[in-house]
Amino acid sequence: MTIALINASPKGKLSTSLKLLGEVKKLLPQEIQTYQLMANREKLKEEDIELLKKSDIWLFANPLYIDSLPGHLLSILMQLEQECKQSHKVYAILNCGFFEATQNKSALRVYEHWCKKSGYEWCGGIGLGGGGAIAFMPEQVPLNAGPLKALGKAFVKLSDCIKNGYIIENTYVSFAFPRFLYLKMAHYSWKKEAKKNGLKPKDLYYKPY
Repeated sequence: MTIALINASPKGKLSTSLKLLGEVKKLLPQEIQTYQLMANREKLKEEDIELLKKSDIWLFANPLYIDSLPGHLLSILMQLEQECKQSHKVYAILNCGFFEATQNKSALRVYEHWCKKSGYEWCGGIGLGGGGAIAFMPEQVPLNAGPLKALGKAFVKLSDCIKNGYIIENTYVSFAFPRFLYLKMAHYSWKKEAKKNGLKPKDLYYKPY
């Protein structure tokens, strides 16, 4: 069995998506062959397409953009539909900045409908709420404890389904962390980024249209 771990975040190597794929990889048996593939542009290279053709399972990971998939990823899905005619099992991990994990529902349905149209087998996925906090989580915090405990359980279930070829029911997980504190930290982070880019907090509320 071969699995393609597809990082479809525009941030590439600096992304939360890459970190999440790495956590799933740790839970898979060593005898399963995995390939890491970067998909942060509007078109995959020919060698990437050939790699995907040879893989039994595709595991996508990407952030939520406006309740859907990032624009470049939609272009990649269209490319795969045209160039990879063989059937593959498809799983996905989505993360969003919203605290509520159910914000990922519509995006997971995009994957589901794409699989149905393309002749692939949709096997389900995980929607993570509060994904922005992953980048600030200390490395020593284990995936199966503290605020990440629920995510750890979901990943164990996902890895079991992947290695056995089972379908996982779409699962939605948020951090075990007070919502009001998460929002407070998010506001602080946005203001900090604004200052770094020469903006004031009031500029974040500017409506150009």
